[in-house]
Amino acid sequence: MESRIKLIDVDRPDEPLEVEVERVMESTLRVLVPNTVIRFELRRPSEDAPFEGAVGGRYFIFEPQPRASEPSASKIKTRRK
Repeated sequence: MESRIKLIDVDRPDEPLEVEVERVMESTLRVLVPNTVIRFELRRPSEDAPFEGAVGGRYFIFEPQPRASEPSASKIKTRRK
């Protein structure tokens, strides 16, 4: 994942918030707002859901792009005998 990402404000999608990624885990994304002391977490209930979180009265989402090294479900083929 990139070190800087843009979070989308659900109420103001044309005003994204650019943040620095501090830590990524399966269900938690911790970010820092550049040039401030603000840090907050976004969470997701499942691996295929976007990260969601709030800070300062704004509600943000972030949907990471699938990694190139991860096979997509449509490319996985099984052989049955």
